[in-house]
Amino acid sequence: MQKFGRYEIRGELGRGGMATVYRAYDPLFEREVAIKVLPASFTDDPQFRKRFEREARIVARLEHPAVVPVYDVGEEDGQPFFVMRYMSGGSLADRLKKGPLSLQETLRLLEHLGPALDEAHRKGIVHRDLKPANILFDASGLPYLSDFGIAKIVSGSQQTTLTGDLIVGTPAYISPEQAKGEAVDGRSDIYSLGAILYHMLSGQPPYQADTPMSLALKHITEPPPDILQVNPSLPPAVAALIRKAMAKDPNERFSTAGELVAALRQVVEGKTPAFLMETAPTLNMPATVAAQRPSATAPKAFPFWTLLLAGALLLIVGIGVWLGTGMLRRASPRGAATPSSPAPAATLPSAPAPQATTPAPNLPPEAPSPTVAPTPAFTETVSPSPTATPYQPPIIGGADAVALVASNEIWLASLDGEKVEQLTNDGAQKRNLSWLPDHKHLLYVTGRCINLLDVESRENRTITCIEGAGLLEAVRPSPDGRWLALSVDRELYIVPFDLQALERIRQRQGLRALIDTRGCLFYNQIAVKDMHWPRQGWKLALQVLGVSGSRRVDAIVLYDFRDCKAGMPFKLDEFPAERFAISGYGEHPLIPSFDWDGETLFVLNGFRRNDGFGDLYEYNAELRKGRQINPLGVCCYRDARWSPDGRYLIFAFQDIRQGPEGRIEVYYVQYGTIGSGMQYTPLALPPFFSRPDEKPQFALRPVAQP
Repeated sequence: MQKFGRYEIRGELGRGGMATVYRAYDPLFEREVAIKVLPASFTDDPQFRKRFEREARIVARLEHPAVVPVYDVGEEDGQPFFVMRYMSGGSLADRLKKGPLSLQETLRLLEHLGPALDEAHRKGIVHRDLKPANILFDASGLPYLSDFGIAKIVSGSQQTTLTGDLIVGTPAYISPEQAKGEAVDGRSDIYSLGAILYHMLSGQPPYQADTPMSLALKHITEPPPDILQVNPSLPPAVAALIRKAMAKDPNERFSTAGELVAALRQVVEGKTPAFLMETAPTLNMPATVAAQRPSATAPKAFPFWTLLLAGALLLIVGIGVWLGTGMLRRASPRGAATPSSPAPAATLPSAPAPQATTPAPNLPPEAPSPTVAPTPAFTETVSPSPTATPYQPPIIGGADAVALVASNEIWLASLDGEKVEQLTNDGAQKRNLSWLPDHKHLLYVTGRCINLLDVESRENRTITCIEGAGLLEAVRPSPDGRWLALSVDRELYIVPFDLQALERIRQRQGLRALIDTRGCLFYNQIAVKDMHWPRQGWKLALQVLGVSGSRRVDAIVLYDFRDCKAGMPFKLDEFPAERFAISGYGEHPLIPSFDWDGETLFVLNGFRRNDGFGDLYEYNAELRKGRQINPLGVCCYRDARWSPDGRYLIFAFQDIRQGPEGRIEVYYVQYGTIGSGMQYTPLALPPFFSRPDEKPQFALRPVAQP
């Protein structure tokens, strides 16, 4: 068996102009990987070697969750190689062979890829070879950018490349300036992204030609084709969006991938994209229409017949002019201001924050309340009342609110839906929401960064970013706030939850050093994806990537870490394994989400649709038995979480009978009633979720015990 270092080669994945990519097995982490190797015939060419080695550095420099990560770099018998995540889901080119994608699916993919492309551009990296074959999918269907082999580094006025003055790129998606051999910046990639967008929605590239040269010439000379001629079912705004993205002049394109994605999102939502509104002509409104527009400083004008009627009433009843004026004021629309009696709207008062009984260590001091608080999204507007009683959220299952993720933002909602607040507004993907013991701070992950959010002041700050890491998949504080468990490149770290110490850490080596001096455990004998703590004690439930025969499968393993310094935890249990069967596990051996009540019971869901919705299961670790529970009788569920007192379950539900675009509802049900035939009603929450594959990742806020 051929090896490169410790990696066992299992097959060839593809060949390119300067490298060969193999599928391999890493026995240390028990996972499949992809290895890119510089052929022996190129090893003596310093140009190729330098270009090959720099690609690995570029990818490591990006550090974005939508860029295929580099795990390792090495050399075997004079042949340099680097190790990447194995993308088992194929490429976008493979998917497009089956036909065009829907508008919603296209938006989902670009929402994931756009931030990665913008991050590359912010760091002065231009990909220069964006194409469907370089967009790869993992086992869960998430897309990643790959193949930065011909990327250009732009630094101020300096542009460096390892291809000299050669025209590089793929002719079907190449920008005009790149095809002409001119200097390029990030807007060249925006053009290529527009060409890929055309292909995704039409099923074919924007231009066809017999030779690569004539194809590149069309990108230089011909206007972007009208996609509506190929797919007339699309909204007309899509054609305008593609024309802007593929404009010949880079100054006329979207300046970032984020702008393109935002415009596409507006189209999907049935709105007019902002770039079309900016270029729309100003309409000359008739004076009579303009006069009827509501004013911010005066009551709405009344039609002439209303004034005549008011005058007649004055004559009949003999009421003075001052009374008539009062009537007109009372006839003003609700909320319109009058010169004598302004009535500003008031928002519902915030619920009093619970008092923490166990403060988390080293939490930042409470920030002073801002002078003008932002109006929470979906908060009802009411008239002020001197006798109004402050809103008190209901307490159910030991919780008074739930934090969740929707459209890449964190929201906080009371369990009756009466008060809903948007806590973030940065558009970054977020995961692993966890409350700290003070019940005022949320810990979560964005990319490779750990963030802390104060839900009262809205202060949101980054504690640290683990630079050089391929993955930061999970960060979980212990219930007492003393410890922090992390999964970094699927290695498990348990360190003290000390904000000051964590802020100084930038590399995995810093975590190891913290473990050596004050920490508990570094463990890399299994590939850890997520974890949950017990209510007390030294058990830890880990979601791991294991092996079943020749396949990689997700499993939940319960470990005893009592002697954590020894570095060898004792395995107590593992499931589903041979304990019970999960529907769809044969095709998708994944566990999209799981939770533990901290004692005996687990909940988890399988994978059947929409990036992680599936049947819901419970597992009793004491009885070592599992079963499907599906509280609503049908599939599909995800992100089930136990209430703080362990008596309730919150979960997202999507009725499989509604088709793949079914809406997502949120339920909070008493666990003991599941299977009794009880009819459940979804929580009265606003329509948070814009896509059928959203991941709410609920975190119920505990109420401090007196």
